[in-house]
Amino acid sequence: MPPTTYSVTAESKGFQTEVQMGAVVTIGTTTLLDFRLKLAAGATQVEVTAAPPVVETERGSEANTLTEQDLTDLPIDRRDYLTFTLLLPGVSNSTRLADNSDFRVKQTPQSGLSFYGSNGRGNSVTVDGGEALDDSGGVRLTVSQDAVQEFQVNRSDYSADLGGASGASINILTKSGTNDLHGTIFGYFRNSALDARDPFAFSSALAPNPTFSNFDFDSVGAPIKNSLSRYQYGGSTGFPIQRDKTYLFASFEGLLQDSENSVPLLTNSSIFLGPDPLAAENPFPTNDPRFAQQAIVSALAASTSPSVPCLNNPNGTVTFLSAQNCALALGSALTISPVTGLPGTVQNGVNQYLIGQFESNGGVFPYHTREYLTSVRLDHRMSDSDQVFLSFRYGYDLEENPDVQSLNGFSAGSSIHSYDDTIQGAWFHEFSATAQNELHLQWDYNSFNVIPNEPAEVGLQIPGFANNLGTNIFLPNLTILRRTGITDNMTLIRGHHTLKFGGSELLRGNHTESHTYFPGRMVFGTLPGGILSDCLAEPAACELSPALNPASINSLQSASLGLPQFYQQGFGNADYPAYTRPLTGFYVQDSWTVTPG
Repeated sequence: MPPTTYSVTAESKGFQTEVQMGAVVTIGTTTLLDFRLKLAAGATQVEVTAAPPVVETERGSEANTLTEQDLTDLPIDRRDYLTFTLLLPGVSNSTRLADNSDFRVKQTPQSGLSFYGSNGRGNSVTVDGGEALDDSGGVRLTVSQDAVQEFQVNRSDYSADLGGASGASINILTKSGTNDLHGTIFGYFRNSALDARDPFAFSSALAPNPTFSNFDFDSVGAPIKNSLSRYQYGGSTGFPIQRDKTYLFASFEGLLQDSENSVPLLTNSSIFLGPDPLAAENPFPTNDPRFAQQAIVSALAASTSPSVPCLNNPNGTVTFLSAQNCALALGSALTISPVTGLPGTVQNGVNQYLIGQFESNGGVFPYHTREYLTSVRLDHRMSDSDQVFLSFRYGYDLEENPDVQSLNGFSAGSSIHSYDDTIQGAWFHEFSATAQNELHLQWDYNSFNVIPNEPAEVGLQIPGFANNLGTNIFLPNLTILRRTGITDNMTLIRGHHTLKFGGSELLRGNHTESHTYFPGRMVFGTLPGGILSDCLAEPAACELSPALNPASINSLQSASLGLPQFYQQGFGNADYPAYTRPLTGFYVQDSWTVTPG
């Protein structure tokens, strides 16, 4: 029955008529009403208000229903109604559970809902009985919030007809038309003129310059205000085509957002500075690896030793230099500038590449969003025993540079292009008061593409300076899903037993093209100073004071020296061949009411 509040009347010849008012029926629940009719003593009618029971004996699962009133009254960000699930017991945001062993990428979305510590991928989400998931456990584009009648969140111990999810089962019910014309219209507006400045929004300390004529070590970025213009609008309408028989409900919602994300990648050009043999004092803080580097280089510059083991060569040999020349060589090797580098290497060319990457990937960058959700539902009552509905849903989502933020540069950014078409139908038939059947049919076509800003550019990860530069390791990723489903559920009531049985068949077609690690990726990190020089690893080996601390090389200097911690390279066929993977399910369940309590 459609979720709403009912008045239920029981009458029989020779007995008084009894009416129970306020019987609330919600999605996925059984409402139990007991009538005790008294012998007729005259024209008497008794009215009893149906209050919800203290203990719901008809259900043993943990579940909550969020009604239309909840959706209307509670505040929410971006009108993503499933976010209300986070208010329920045992539910947390699974997007915040990511770590090194559970990497979350845009092309394998998840539901965002963790039930009792799950990773957000094992939930079942249905709309009007039809599944609404993708192959990675994410939720496909569904309907506008104005089109949702209510939805039920079954957290554990739910009945077999709700499917075999390892997490929760979320059942969304959309609105249908009524005998009266109803409609909504809304619009929300937000602009950066009403906002404070993002405290992390700075211009790049150095503007891109192919000649590097503007390069120095003491430039700082200027604070700027990132822009935002956001419009969210839409509406819905429901009306009868034929009263008490045929109804139509339609909704639309749109989101237009033009904003900017801040990337504080290069706010001070002093990150390129290395130890200076001529420095009068140590310019680095004591917790900076360059503090120990500067102390050793300054000691070498003051030393008169004619020969020290200065540079460790890749071939295993050692280059001996005078202490003062060694100070100059180490200062040049550990400084990132367009004109410095070890002699006989391409380090100055690598430095120019790194500086160019930092100059062009920091600052503020546009973040554009376009999202549209449209749905139409037609309900028809053929008879008191037969009801059918047919619906169509269309969703479109475009997000440009959602991942360009923090220390993720523009070159590591991407754009998401997604759209979803769903046609769904259902037939509800009542054989008798104790036998009902429901049949669901659904077809869905989904396209989900993640396109990199800089295709085929080698990826760089320099922790502490730049989390990601270059093409993301899994991009581009192009996916087309085709899903056809049929479900049939039968309910029989026999005395104290409620028997449910049925089955489903879901044909999951997937065609994916993923260029995993094809551009390659280099990961740099802190390295022991001995890789470059014994003077950095053991100052006493270069006739320096043993009181000097050994020095390490930071991740940016490691990148300048071309010393990654590891390198990854993908190859082969990027195409995942399209084929249909059927998912077949059957169930039988008997619920036995042993006693009325």
